[in-house]
Amino acid sequence: MNDASFAVRIRRWRRANGIKQSALAATLNVSQAAVSRWENGVDCPSMAVLRKITDLIADGIRDELATERRFIERLSSAEAIFDLDGIRLEATSAGLKRLWPNFSRLVGYRIADRLIAESRIVLDDSSLRRDILRGDVTIVSGITTRHTDLELDQAAKHRWISRIRIDGARAYARLVYEPCDPDLPQGIEDVFRPDDVAAG
Repeated sequence: MNDASFAVRIRRWRRANGIKQSALAATLNVSQAAVSRWENGVDCPSMAVLRKITDLIADGIRDELATERRFIERLSSAEAIFDLDGIRLEATSAGLKRLWPNFSRLVGYRIADRLIAESRIVLDDSSLRRDILRGDVTIVSGITTRHTDLELDQAAKHRWISRIRIDGARAYARLVYEPCDPDLPQGIEDVFRPDDVAAG
């Protein structure tokens, strides 16, 4: 990871978790100025401090994902969480289990090689995928009938809205599935970047 990449990731992680530079500095036993230099790409932490940062981020990701899984599992709406590394289904809501019970059995499986239609378009668009994994895309939505070529993925036209979250080196997507007008054309509807979201 280069200095610029590290700077962006640590700043995003710290802000996403509501941690002030001074608090991170105190946790790592460094000065606030050191944290500021890292976030501005002027300097990098030592290997020992980098290991501490990696552990902090990993602990936060595990805690956050565990909480998110428990939350999603109890929802009556049709929702799922995907790890974008290999496109692994992490959790499904009670509503999704009722709607697509067979698909919900894929929790824990990587399905990148089985994606089709709009999901395949997102995966195959190298520029869009790169931007998603860098955190430069936060929301993607589309209309489709199926996401995979698996028989258990029953065809039903629907809108999906994906909220992408980057935690350290991991990227996750929380997808919401909802009914849509059957006359709407299939395709990617919207791609929102952080600036688009901030602009309202």
